[in-house]
Amino acid sequence: MQISPDLMNTIMVALEVILALTGGFLAALWISLVIWTFRDIRSRTRDIFAQLLATLLVLVLNIPGLLLYLILRPPERLTEAYERALEEEALLQDIEERAVCPACKRQVEKDFILCPACHTPLKKRCPECGRVLQLRWTICPYCGAPQDGAGTGAEQAAPAEEYLHPQAPFDEEEMETAAWPASGSSSSFTSSED
Repeated sequence: MQISPDLMNTIMVALEVILALTGGFLAALWISLVIWTFRDIRSRTRDIFAQLLATLLVLVLNIPGLLLYLILRPPERLTEAYERALEEEALLQDIEERAVCPACKRQVEKDFILCPACHTPLKKRCPECGRVLQLRWTICPYCGAPQDGAGTGAEQAAPAEEYLHPQAPFDEEEMETAAWPASGSSSSFTSSED
């Protein structure tokens, strides 16, 4: 069976169009892989040499170069590394800010007067004004009254009754002002933390 020259020309034109489209697609794919590699390596490192090397690897070797790049590229992006570092720093700050009892080393709140586990005094109340003070303070910064027996807290054994049942720390007028401050006005309440 013989093929007519018109049919042969049509087949050749169709093959040329298919080859041209395939070649155009492969060229576009190759260029897009190079661009993607450049953007990806820029998001993973600031090293110019590594960026240039990765881009040239894909530019010269095409898909095998891309596979090599995917194997050798840094595992995390710069933003991921920054976020991880922020999370670690926040966790470390949280750990550092937690107070511990000097005697039993258990975690306590900053405003605890006694350790709930071993009953070691952590802070004391001023006998004059009733505000909470650090054990090492020798004078009350709120009322100026001298304090007796400034210690570290680990030296004292059991809590005194005054720690558990303190005198009223404020008079009624101060308590109302501290509990219900007028909007826009400053309260006379002072924080009991140091």
